[in-house]
Amino acid sequence: IRYDYLMSANWSGTVNFRDAQSMAPTSLDEMLELISQSARVRARGSAHCFNDIADTSATAITFENMPSDIEINKEKRTVRVPAGMKYGELAVALHDRGWAIHNMASLPHISVAGAVATATHGSGVGNGNLATAVESLEIVLPDGSLKRISKGDTNFEGYVVGLGLTGVVVNLDLAIEPTFNIAQTVYRGMSRESYAANLYEIMSLAYSVSYFTTWAAAGGGEVWAKFKSGITAPTELFEAYPATSNRHPLPGLNPEPCTEQMAVSGPWHLRLPHFKMDFTPSAGDEIQSEFFVARKDAPAAIAALEKIAPQINEILWVTEIRAVAADQLWMSPHYQRDSIGIHFTWKKVDAVYEMVKVVEATLAPFGYRPHLGKVFSASPDYFKSVMPKFDDFKKLVTEIDPTNKFGNEFTNRLIGR
Repeated sequence: IRYDYLMSANWSGTVNFRDAQSMAPTSLDEMLELISQSARVRARGSAHCFNDIADTSATAITFENMPSDIEINKEKRTVRVPAGMKYGELAVALHDRGWAIHNMASLPHISVAGAVATATHGSGVGNGNLATAVESLEIVLPDGSLKRISKGDTNFEGYVVGLGLTGVVVNLDLAIEPTFNIAQTVYRGMSRESYAANLYEIMSLAYSVSYFTTWAAAGGGEVWAKFKSGITAPTELFEAYPATSNRHPLPGLNPEPCTEQMAVSGPWHLRLPHFKMDFTPSAGDEIQSEFFVARKDAPAAIAALEKIAPQINEILWVTEIRAVAADQLWMSPHYQRDSIGIHFTWKKVDAVYEMVKVVEATLAPFGYRPHLGKVFSASPDYFKSVMPKFDDFKKLVTEIDPTNKFGNEFTNRLIGR
């Protein structure tokens, strides 16, 4: 079924999609036929991306008309999820059946396959990114055949964070666990100096922890701590103190779109994201970048950024700093490295693109790795230098897709095809 320009731009409106056509198959058979007969195709999820990773000048495939049922295997503790399902929808379906996934991103509005393909993440020193929950993938190969690859299979770790290049994912099996409750407390008045000096202790405080700052000269920020049931939030955190009303990550904005705070316990999926599923958290009037450094280097990296803080603050909405546990996924920015992600929600102005280069130069001594769904300027040579499995991934992609059916301009630049 053809739908012309179902989605004309990415989430923030900064990339206008150039699809020759958009196709929204309604069944697996349609999907297989479409891929087998197309010279070039690009799968697209919720388009919550800030570069051209989801763009194509050929055929875009979207998932909104594909079957949306989930299937739980209680013995294996897995759930089979359709690629286009949004995390917020999956979470409700799981919780209603007594199950949970290990973590969620800030927004529940993003598609499962798209988030996995770019190693999107939440926070928590013990929590891997969302792709680490994958137990198996069902993918369509360039010839239209179907393949299942599971944990333990050769090159499985190369397929998962696939950037859309290792096959069009149609279903994923994710690890699940019994449902649990979370209570969220926001601590105000945490200076960046105190945060950097006590980073590991602060980030280990709760199941999931985020630190928000604007890089203003006053140096203040907020710690958003999400505690599992049974853990009591401390009444103070260094000089920071619990908020007395709900907060929004961006100073001064209405907190209504945000998940419940004030230490009120509730289901995991209504606390782990920062925003509620039934609200659009903003109009998309922003640009996002994120850079990951080794956890041990984070205090020094923050100190280096302090030297350019006035420049950052001038065009920034907010920075969020999170922890992500190491994994073994080849193209994950957390590959074999416990990481701290330094996220920039920029104002939607042209100056951002030059400022990103300044931030990258500041973080280069720490071997930063960029989030590939967001704005960065790192060259392919730099990216290769900080990604130990880069060459293995490129070889795998070439073997799977020798004619580059699934590639686009972004991936061609990144891996040199």
